[in-house]
Formats: sequence, structure tokens, C-alpha cells
Amino acid sequence: MILAVIDTSTQFAGVGVVDDAGKRVTRAWRSDRNHGRELMPALVESLAELSLAPTDITHVAVALGPGGFSAVRVGISTTLGLIVAKKLPVLGVPTHDIEVGPFRDLVVSGIPVYSLIPAGRQELSWMRHSETPDDVGPDAKTGVSSPQDFLDRLEPGAVLCGEACDLMVGLVEDSRFPNFGTPKFAEHGPGAQRDPNSLLDIAT
Repeated sequence: MILAVIDTSTQFAGVGVVDDAGKRVTRAWRSDRNHGRELMPALVESLAELSLAPTDITHVAVALGPGGFSAVRVGISTTLGLIVAKKLPVLGVPTHDIEVGPFRDLVVSGIPVYSLIPAGRQELSWMRHSETPDDVGPDAKTGVSSPQDFLDRLEPGAVLCGEACDLMVGLVEDSRFPNFGTPKFAEHGPGAQRDPNSLLDIAT
């Protein structure tokens, strides 16, 4: 199996390739609205490091968003170009699942983890990930909110991850929570971009 993964959900883009032997090559970068021009060169370079070409790809996984409309469209359109002619299998993965991937152990341990993705106009798209029953209701697992509205619905002890953590800097530290219950930023912290290895882990 030669798996290629593509994530152009937001300004942080990434690609990855894994070959039959399990060797991985990834690229991640910040795009200034140039996803369409940057994506294929990054993928071709990643394939070349494994002595592969786009025609060698047998499986593809792609991030589905949320994110920027045009940005997400570039990734999906490129994926279609790779899979249609040869009818390759494809896996679509929500971008929130990619964001929380590195912190799955926290979720399994019962700690609520919120992945945050920029939604434009200083708002954020959020998703609550938890393995345990909660009392926030079935309609409160995901949403789009202003940073302050999102903070108002957070529970003590939550962990925040994802690109839009930048929007929460200052608010969390100055929040109403007692010190022991103040929501924390995940290990990679505000401003961290998604690692293509997270999408590779999900797809393999």
C-alpha cells in the first residue's frame, strides 16, 4: 500500500506519504492562500524521497474540514484528481479528528479535550472529545462560537488543542476558573500546526 494524505483545511497545510515498508515522509507549511500552487509540489517531493511518483499511490486520505472553503476545496479536488481514473480507495477525515489525534490518550483517560479550528471573523469551530458520559447535552459536542462564548461553556479541567488556541490566549488565563480547574492548552500549545502524521495514523 502506498498511502498519501492531504490536509489543506486552513492556512496550515500538510501532506504525507507512507510506503509498503512503513517509511513515512511528511511536509507541513503555512500557506498564504496559495494551497492550489503549493500542494502538488509538496506531495511530489514527499513521494520522490521514497523513490515514488503520483502514479504509485494506491490509497488516499484527505481532511474534510471545517476550515476555509477554498482551502478545503483544494485538498478535495486534488484528491479527486488522484483517485478517479484508477478508482482508488479514499478516506475522508474530519479536521477536528486530526487535531485531537496526538492527544487521544488524554481523551481515553477521561479528560475532555476540545479541538479548536479558526472559523473566520474571529470565531472558532470547536469539538468536544470525551470517552465518558457528560452532562453538556447531545447538541453541545460541536459548534461555532466567539472565543468568549466558547469560554463560557467550558468545564473545569478541560484541555484545548488546535490551531485556533491562539484566539483563547489571555481569555483562559483570566477566566473565572479556580487555578486547579483552569482549562489548559495541550502540549503543542497555541500556534501549533497540524502534524500530517496524525492523519497518517488515522488512515493506516
